[in-house]
Amino acid sequence: MGPFAMFFLGLLYTNFMEWFIHRFLFHGLGKNKKSIFAFHLREHHIIARKNDFVDKNVTIREFVGIVGLVLVHLPLHTVYGWTTFYIAIVLYGCAFLVLHKIQHCFPTFSKRYYWWHWNHHMSNQNKSWCVVHPFTDVVLGTLEERKDES
Repeated sequence: MGPFAMFFLGLLYTNFMEWFIHRFLFHGLGKNKKSIFAFHLREHHIIARKNDFVDKNVTIREFVGIVGLVLVHLPLHTVYGWTTFYIAIVLYGCAFLVLHKIQHCFPTFSKRYYWWHWNHHMSNQNKSWCVVHPFTDVVLGTLEERKDES
């Protein structure tokens, strides 16, 4: 498989990982207040709800989590033909950190261009698990319909 195809597969894989981690770790295991993932529901969601989607807190947990996932996948970089797959993981992780921060600092922008994430916080936190792009939500039927076209 060529490098472009591997890069594309890396993006699909990482989008699925984002969906899985958000749905099953943050919203699954995170329901237990003693869980390492409880911060997501008990801090991030509460702050965003109280502040009309705004959460300007810099979360070291997200950064450490993304770096951890990138490092766990580092061996892929050494496998012939998998370098671009790994690069896609790194770039997606960076995109997540930047986009998630921007979205929660500029709610009007987010409501218009990242409406699925807006809906996840402001309408139904049990749907629309992806932040960067809703591809996996669409494929798995967990994307909530757009509530407002503004």
